[in-house]
Amino acid sequence: MIEVLLVVAVMGILAAVALPSFKSTIDSNRRAAYATQLLEDLALARSEAIKRGVRVTVCPSADASSCADSLSWASGWIIFTDGSGPGTRDSATETLIRVHEALPSGWIAVKNGALKYVGFSASGYNADALGFTLAICPASSACDTMTTTTPQTNLVMSPIGRARIVSLN
Repeated sequence: MIEVLLVVAVMGILAAVALPSFKSTIDSNRRAAYATQLLEDLALARSEAIKRGVRVTVCPSADASSCADSLSWASGWIIFTDGSGPGTRDSATETLIRVHEALPSGWIAVKNGALKYVGFSASGYNADALGFTLAICPASSACDTMTTTTPQTNLVMSPIGRARIVSLN
């Protein structure tokens, strides 16, 4: 009986020591997964713009129907054909292509710059010719697109519309 208790105590100590390192690994994997989801949606928007021959926009959305007036993308985002005006959706004339749900509680996704959306022209280029960076991290980290010291994952898109993922640990 004493031997079993001793083994359980040693296992508990080892688990307590190992748990913090697992948390950082889990957070890193989640950041990469969320960034990959957005990267896939940006690729979809770009291909739909080319296929349909119209501007397609991706923007943050809290109601899964219209663009939110925010640089935070944690509430989710939508992809839609954007014929009436950049960054605004007219539900009567513009087709909703995809809705992405909100990130889980405790996660943030913050975009840089003044534009709250990303648009692709019919040729597949970034319609606004502006770079795009979105930082993803746990809310406890308070990341932003300008820092390189916080463990975060950035989704970076060039002015011509090519996107990539950059992990900062």
